[in-house]
Amino acid sequence: MKISKYIFIALASITLTSCNDWLDVEPSTEVDKGQMFKNEDGYADALSGVYVNMTGNNLYGKNMSWYGVELMGGGATCMFGNNAGYMGFYFHPDSEYFMESMRNEFCDNIWNEGFNTIANVNSILSDIDADQGAFKGDDYNIFKGEALGLRAFLHFDLLRLFGEAGTVNPDAKAIPYVSTLTSEVYPMLTVKQCANAIIEDLKAAKELLKVDPMVTGSAASKYVCSQPTGSATYRTKYNIYDWHNRRFHFNYYAAVATMARVYLWMGDKQNALACAKEIIDAQAEKFPWVAPELVANVASTSEYVSRDRTFSTEQIFALNINNLPDRMDGYMIEGENAFQGANGNILGINGDCFDESSRAMDPRYAYLHTTYSYYGTEFLISNKYYKDNDYNNSYSPWSANRLPLIRVSEMYYIAAECEPNLSTAIGYLEAVRQNRGLSAFPLTCSSKEDLQREIEMEYRKEFIAEGQMFYYKKRLSETIVNKTAYQSYTIEPNLFTMPVPDDEFTYGGREK
Repeated sequence: MKISKYIFIALASITLTSCNDWLDVEPSTEVDKGQMFKNEDGYADALSGVYVNMTGNNLYGKNMSWYGVELMGGGATCMFGNNAGYMGFYFHPDSEYFMESMRNEFCDNIWNEGFNTIANVNSILSDIDADQGAFKGDDYNIFKGEALGLRAFLHFDLLRLFGEAGTVNPDAKAIPYVSTLTSEVYPMLTVKQCANAIIEDLKAAKELLKVDPMVTGSAASKYVCSQPTGSATYRTKYNIYDWHNRRFHFNYYAAVATMARVYLWMGDKQNALACAKEIIDAQAEKFPWVAPELVANVASTSEYVSRDRTFSTEQIFALNINNLPDRMDGYMIEGENAFQGANGNILGINGDCFDESSRAMDPRYAYLHTTYSYYGTEFLISNKYYKDNDYNNSYSPWSANRLPLIRVSEMYYIAAECEPNLSTAIGYLEAVRQNRGLSAFPLTCSSKEDLQREIEMEYRKEFIAEGQMFYYKKRLSETIVNKTAYQSYTIEPNLFTMPVPDDEFTYGGREK
């Protein structure tokens, strides 16, 4: 890819941490970085701009989370409307339903926006060492570690989409690993080469982030963590620490958790387990299970309760998106754009992953869905991202406006899959289930195959509207069956790898 045409820092007036101002940026191949990076404020604004980019609809704000990738993996289904294109993989040239326009609008936009955001990260990294004196305390280590981790995280998700599964074909050509700010065309690496580069960045990030306030418990500077709001009494009661909003940043534990994902993607279960266990060992203190009453309650006697629908204390890494319900309006939320039946875009939950005998006890079923009736047929719709009582959000505002990217429960699932001892492996899965109201329904797994089926059921229940099921299926090379209100699509693994944009070959000088 000709990286040069994507070198700009996209900053917005919406707040992630302390980024409040638009910056005028020249639309040329080089930014006047001397002006932007003259102090820590400039680096903070630039890093906030990276997170803003990540919230865009072509990345995690829609297509790489609750919408496109979610539909592809069967975590949600299209009731009516235009979403069947994702479920039938219309974007893939080998699909019988292939549409060139869908490939351009979906795959090409993810690729371009992803590498655009990586270019922004590399812009920060290209100057930060020379400007080390601009930072106070441990902020230099935190900023650099955060940037290295983001570069790895973004490359990994592009690898999972545009490369083969590492467990299937690690030597297949995949994507470039762009590690500098340059106009040069980076070579396409194999899946294994790219994974190795990702791991190296994550190891460097982890080392730098040992001083992360999330690890040390020390007071965070205003540049690396905004303070959570809400009643101090309730914050204490529900384990909302001063560093709670470090979850909105790529932190130390995000580096470790992403390594667990990468190792598992490559079939290295030993290292994946070691990384997952490091997170699990820190779970009780850093990622306490969500308080059941915050998920269940709608109101208390004295004030309205904002539900913690995304289990904020369990999040390792998340994005702050204030208008997420607006983006879902007409898809999963009936706001100004009411559901319009056959002309709408309703995303339904495949609720058969919830066992009928126990689902009433499971908060993921009992409190995180609503129903929609169309001509006598009822569909389940996720309400995970609803906003309750916007006019009085004083009870648990620390849980609002969150899109989870990595959650602690995934580390238990990785440990369960990678642990060689069956009894111990079951224990990891049961640890999550017991905190989802299922203590009275213990697992009866007599083999690793039985356990793997239960792990898949847990993925399907836990990550509704988060886009993780597609990656799970692709990693294991398992057929995906997607059903709409009108038809069924059987998607074979040969369609799981997105096509690289034609421009990479036409203008980038690559060989197909």
